[in-house]
Amino acid sequence: MPEVRSGLVFRYSYLWARQHERGEESGRKDRPVCVQVIVKAGAERLTMLFPVTSQPQGDSRAALEIPALEARRAGLRTPAWVIVDEWNEDDLEISPYLAEPNPLGEFSKPFAARIARSAAAAIRERRHKRVRR
Repeated sequence: MPEVRSGLVFRYSYLWARQHERGEESGRKDRPVCVQVIVKAGAERLTMLFPVTSQPQGDSRAALEIPALEARRAGLRTPAWVIVDEWNEDDLEISPYLAEPNPLGEFSKPFAARIARSAAAAIRERRHKRVRR
């Protein structure tokens, strides 16, 4: 597995917050996720994983449309959006939910920074949900 860093895109069994609230423990399908802030807590490395979807998001969700160039860099098809008001926290180095250890691709540093800023805004506005895996 390559060193995990912000901007990488992996396939991952993402668990939506609504599924977690209903007591589900695993995602229903593998989907692309964007790696963001990596936090070291003792021996653990928690990583924020933001889901990528091909479905347009309404006003109730904070999402960024992924530009065509960024989608190509990340190995994604367009149209696509990255959800920034919800994420899973996991340690990808030991996670059983990672579909495969090689990333699909990587977003540019400026686009990864835009995702981080948008997620920070959702946190400040208390419009976010997280699922610790």
